[in-house]
Formats: sequence, C-alpha cells, structure tokens
Amino acid sequence: MKLNKIQSAGLSVVSNLFLTLLKLVVGLISGSISIIAESAHSGIDLLASLVAYYSVRVSDEPPDHKHPYGHSKIENLSGLIEGALIFMVSLWIIVEGIDRLRQPRELSHLQIGIGIMFVSLILNLVVSRILFKVARQTHSIALEADASHLYSDVLTSGGVIVALILILLSEKLFGKALFWIDPVVSFFIALWILGIGFRVIKKSYPALLDQRAEPELEARVKKLIEDFCGEECTYHKLRTRQAGAKIHLDFHLQFKPETSIEKAHQLSHQLKAELESKFPTAEIIIHLEPLEFP
Repeated sequence: MKLNKIQSAGLSVVSNLFLTLLKLVVGLISGSISIIAESAHSGIDLLASLVAYYSVRVSDEPPDHKHPYGHSKIENLSGLIEGALIFMVSLWIIVEGIDRLRQPRELSHLQIGIGIMFVSLILNLVVSRILFKVARQTHSIALEADASHLYSDVLTSGGVIVALILILLSEKLFGKALFWIDPVVSFFIALWILGIGFRVIKKSYPALLDQRAEPELEARVKKLIEDFCGEECTYHKLRTRQAGAKIHLDFHLQFKPETSIEKAHQLSHQLKAELESKFPTAEIIIHLEPLEFP
C-alpha cells in the first residue's frame, strides 16, 4: 500500500506513542536508565512526529490572502522545533546518567527489557524506511527529519540491547552484575541524539533565511533555460530558494528588440511549462525584457 505524506506522518505518531509508553513502563519496572533514556528518545520522536503531522498537513495548503506565498516554510520551522527538543532531552539523559554513575542502582527484569527493545528496533526500522521513501518522493523536510529520528532510535535501541546483555553475562560469568554499563550506554545515546539534532537544525534553518537552492538544482535549471533559449533569447538575474518541498525560481528572460511581445510571451509560457515538468513543486516567475546590448 502506497502512503502519502499525511498518512506516513500519522503512522509515525501511532508507532511512537506505542513505543514511548511501552519503554517507559519497562524502564520503570527494570530501573534501567538506558531504557528510560530510550523512552525519552521515543517521547521526543512522538513530539517530532506530531509536529511533522501538523506541518505536512499545513504545508500543502494552497496560498491564501494572509499567505500569498503558501505555507511550505512550516516544514522547516518544524525541523527547528524538533532539533530544540532533541537538545533538551539529550541534556536530561546526560544529567540522569551522571547521577546513576555516582549512585549505581540494581536492575531487574532485564530479559523483558531486552525483548521490548528488540520490538522497538524492528518497528522503528520498518517505519523509518517507509518515511524515508515518502520523504524522498515528496521532498518533505519534516518527514525526513522524522525518519532520521526513528532511524537513530534503531541504532540506540541496539546499543541498549547490547548493554543489557553484557550486564546479564557479567552476572552469570563473574557473579557480579556490572550495572555501571547502563548509564555509560545512556551517555552514548545522548551524544548520538545530539548529533541528530544538530543535523536536523542545520538542514532546516537555511530556508527560513531564504538561502538559495542547492547548487546542483541551480545548475539543472540553468542548463534547461540555456538549452531552451538557443538563439531566441537569453536570461539573467536568476534567483532560487527552497522551502519545504517548494522550489521558488524567478529570472529575467531577455529577447532581441525585434521580437514581438506575443512571441516573447509564447516562448516564456513554453519555458515555464518545461521547468514545471522537470521540477513539479516549483513556483516560477519569469520577467520579460528586451535584450540590452553593451
């Protein structure tokens, strides 16, 4: 079954709500800070997925009187919010881990914890792959950020599983459980989440400052215009920016003085159609002007 952006974001919300509650209960029962840290991680994923769900619904709304350029920047804003949430949770995990190192606590029901973390790993792996696929198809920043969170959960869940297994083995092999492994793993989880937050923020904020589109995209636009124009016209003052899935292009198309206004308009409409066929999410403004010779 093929999912659209809104359905994919909804799937992420349901998955994260289930995993957050499950990990929290098991973390409190077992006393494992690494499982509780993973519950907090899933809680952030839940908030991120809620923000993503809202943003993808709003971003596709057409322009209106108050928002003549549309609502696509909300996806980038949601990325900043998600990044800030990630930083806060990471700091909390580090503080709690330091406290557990100073005052180690005995853990229990580790087998249950391992089983739950394995379920979390598999579920997040499946959902993150779905979100990545839809994000690539729709050029959605919000879904890509959400998918990145879930994939980070896959890796950190694997780390927690390894930590709990080592604690069990240390008790069986050496007669003493190495409970300090638990908070140490939580530090690695916190650092990993911080890295995810930094990358999400780095990718989200440029569009809010109207930074130009990627050089590769600009190069494709320039080549298409040049190939289309040939000897008929030329262009200058190309400006680009990207907000969420939307690409904004505007440039001046110059024609020789003897070119009639009707022909210039016809050619500009043909060029715009070609650009829209290659860049379906683009909003294009073409200004017509006579070619000025030096």
